[in-house]
Amino acid sequence: MRARRRSSASRSRTRGRVSWTRAAAGRTSCRATSEAGKARPRCSIRARRPDRLTTNETCGSTRGMKRALAVPAALLTLGLASEAHADYEVWLWSENRVPIVRTDKPTFPRIDLRVYAESRMNGRSGGLHQSFLRTGPLFFLTDFLFVGVHGTIYADRLPTGAFAQEARFEFEPNFFGRIGDFTWNDRNRFEARFRDTETRYRYRNQLRINYAPKGAKWIPFVWDEVLVDLSGLGLNQNRALIGLARMLSPQTRLDAGFMLRSREDASGWTHDRVFFMALFFDVQPPGK
Repeated sequence: MRARRRSSASRSRTRGRVSWTRAAAGRTSCRATSEAGKARPRCSIRARRPDRLTTNETCGSTRGMKRALAVPAALLTLGLASEAHADYEVWLWSENRVPIVRTDKPTFPRIDLRVYAESRMNGRSGGLHQSFLRTGPLFFLTDFLFVGVHGTIYADRLPTGAFAQEARFEFEPNFFGRIGDFTWNDRNRFEARFRDTETRYRYRNQLRINYAPKGAKWIPFVWDEVLVDLSGLGLNQNRALIGLARMLSPQTRLDAGFMLRSREDASGWTHDRVFFMALFFDVQPPGK
């Protein structure tokens, strides 16, 4: 009898303890009973399996992922918004240099008359966007410097679809030279821009480098131009271009290339893709 009572008491004490099972499987349950053998309310503690998340953990994880993706999403949205303002454009121009006083080499006292025309088209204007006519003399002062003095008429399509006209006076020192197989030209243009509503001033600097061995027919080139508004806006445009020139004759050259034009407007900087083509005529003097 005593042995039987000890065995019963031992089982009762065992039931009164907390027993943990299936811990390795990730699930734990407990059942507590009184010393008298009456069952207490059942409680169960379930530890999550490694491959499962609770609802709270899932929501927290989702919120964390959203926060982590918020910054890249915002940057992407901003980039797309900026890209939406960008445009594809086509620029076509021609330049004629007609001799007034011609020398054997480009140096003093050579004088040319420059006649320049340009048209620019893009999508946001539905076609023609800008048109230029520029003319004036080029004075060659040395064998590395000539100065252009121009008058320019310029038409610009407004958002309303109408064209606004601008007149410009331009003073343009150009430095040029050759280093081995490379030629270079550094153009510095100062502009006074006259419109009905205002007058503005601007400085432009363009550096062009050509790979042009003597006698070459194909001439790769690059140039970059910065435009600085001197009436308060400061630097508000940059034009970087890579292209290829073809000498059609000793006096005629065809340029073609691709330009990335960066411009600042009310919404920030935008970057237009521009295809351009230009034809240069250096008219031969009579009797040459």
